[in-house]
Amino acid sequence: MPVAIILAFDIESTKSVNRVYKKLKENKFKSYYELVMPHITLTSYENIELQVVKERLSRFCGSINPFRILFSSFGYFPSEEGVLFLNPIANIELLDIQHKVFELFEGFPDDNPPKTWVPHCTLATDTPLKKIGKAIGIVKENIIMKMGTPFHVDAQSICMVEFKTGPLTIISTYEFKFRKT
Repeated sequence: MPVAIILAFDIESTKSVNRVYKKLKENKFKSYYELVMPHITLTSYENIELQVVKERLSRFCGSINPFRILFSSFGYFPSEEGVLFLNPIANIELLDIQHKVFELFEGFPDDNPPKTWVPHCTLATDTPLKKIGKAIGIVKENIIMKMGTPFHVDAQSICMVEFKTGPLTIISTYEFKFRKT
């Protein structure tokens, strides 16, 4: 079963990005509205031992504090998929958590993590270049004008999700719990 390990946001930030998903969908863009919660994918695997992943993520997330992610811009992958995304500032917390997630699963039979990573929060896919201006206008109107730039989200948990055609299925969620006293 193909699974992804994703970084999930706080409730208010999720609602804000969902409003953008909805506006994009209303304007005939293929957005994640009602398919996926806003997130940053940390890694993915085609076939992995779920129980071991659950145990490792549970221990790992108990040692992590929630942290802030700043989004300063949006971008576009001009591939066949035509992906419009929010671009986070790659701070030490974001880079560190992604590196540690890779380390958690080193040596797995399906272990083939990429050597590079472009952190991003997908807003729409299958966006042709000729329609990118309209999509950017929607994002600008619904994020930049309402939330300012840069705007922030709080990373609150890691989820393991099954990805396939259609909505993602959440297999498990691990809240960040560590708090310094």
